[in-house]
Amino acid sequence: KLLRGSQPLLAALQEVAEARGKTMAQVAINWCTCKGTMPIVGAKSVEQAEENLGAMGWRLGQGEVEALEAAAAASSAAMVQNAFQSR
Repeated sequence: KLLRGSQPLLAALQEVAEARGKTMAQVAINWCTCKGTMPIVGAKSVEQAEENLGAMGWRLGQGEVEALEAAAAASSAAMVQNAFQSR
């Protein structure tokens, strides 16, 4: 159910990822940093850690951030907020 309700956001993440030559995870992490947060991401392998590092050293454009924000707003799935989030 969560994934069905998240389709607009997943589609937007995929579109940006393909345009940038990045993974959806890298785009999602970069989106968080563009919003002024630093996500605490977990990695279960060296490969995942290396993928996560690929989110650094570049920034999404304002149009990309706005597209992701609009897609998140259009998603019907409730997003879980982290208890440690400062905003």
